[in-house]
Amino acid sequence: MRRADAAHDGLRLPAWIRRWVYLAGLACLLTGAGWLAFEYGVRIEGPFGPEAHPLQRTWLIAHGAAAMVALWAFGLLWLAHVRRGWPRRRNRGSGGFMVGCVLALAASGWGLYYLGSEALRPWLSAFHWVLGFLAALALPLHIALGRRHRAWRERQDTARR
Repeated sequence: MRRADAAHDGLRLPAWIRRWVYLAGLACLLTGAGWLAFEYGVRIEGPFGPEAHPLQRTWLIAHGAAAMVALWAFGLLWLAHVRRGWPRRRNRGSGGFMVGCVLALAASGWGLYYLGSEALRPWLSAFHWVLGFLAALALPLHIALGRRHRAWRERQDTARR
């Protein structure tokens, strides 16, 4: 898409914001998957039996840092994309799902960090990582739907000329 078309559309993200969103999302996905692998798949033999690998904590710290960057990137995304697209009624279903995912991931991540309930923790953790993987799958779908709608709109504009 040409720069003039992108400016006219107003919904396509500037490249620098798109890079931050993709980088932060990928960092969250990879660090979350890393923690998950070490939580459920990597154990070391300690003096009293199997115990958590020391790198499990490092994955969790990296995931928290990536989440902070992702929330900042979501703020950029909100200003540059969401608040303009919602009133235009474009891609609302997948866009609303993505916004809901980000909000639910932020809330469940906060809950995992600050709520001390050992009864709630396993459920909240499973919800958080399942939703994280769903969001990672939904983002390419949201992008593809937006591109398809943009191509349809361009064909309509060409047909009217």
